[in-house]
Amino acid sequence: MMLLFSCNESTEKEKRAILKTTDSSTLVNPEEERTTNPYQDGESQKALYKALKKKTPLTGIQLVPVLPEQIKSHKKIGEHRFEASNQIAQGMYGSFESPYNFWIEDGSGSRAIVRNFFDSFKLKNQGPEGTEYVYTEHDGYKTIAFLQPKIKRNTIKFIYNNRFRISIEGSDTADVLWSYIDFENLKKLDQYQ
Repeated sequence: MMLLFSCNESTEKEKRAILKTTDSSTLVNPEEERTTNPYQDGESQKALYKALKKKTPLTGIQLVPVLPEQIKSHKKIGEHRFEASNQIAQGMYGSFESPYNFWIEDGSGSRAIVRNFFDSFKLKNQGPEGTEYVYTEHDGYKTIAFLQPKIKRNTIKFIYNNRFRISIEGSDTADVLWSYIDFENLKKLDQYQ
């Protein structure tokens, strides 16, 4: 106990010494620090996340009709609704040997899909050895691509209407996968803003 007290006392003395020797103009204003931190959410992002929490999430059944009928020239293999979160629809296209997968995830309610996407975009983390994350913009949308050249599988994802995370996975490059996204079809989600 004596050692702990002595450390605290030393720390307090150090703090006082620093405050006395520091010019007051060099002290950091906490408000300024918050607004200049590139990882801090802006007010519009905070409002978006708050609004998303208040919205009722769509079910997988409601999202299934928005899945594209085909990707490239590949027809659907099947449709799946993930029961675990009930806010996801996934379609598989092409062949089982080299499929294309397409996901629509509703980021409203208690799920942090939209926030996590934008946080990942800000932090720009990198994947395990032999993989790569690419953070860029396509047609005005921030996109995150996950490249796995060893197994020839790539994924590109983005946020549509500040609510839905759209992902497509296949053996093509991320830019080619992006070209397969049918934005006319995604307009079916516009009614859920």
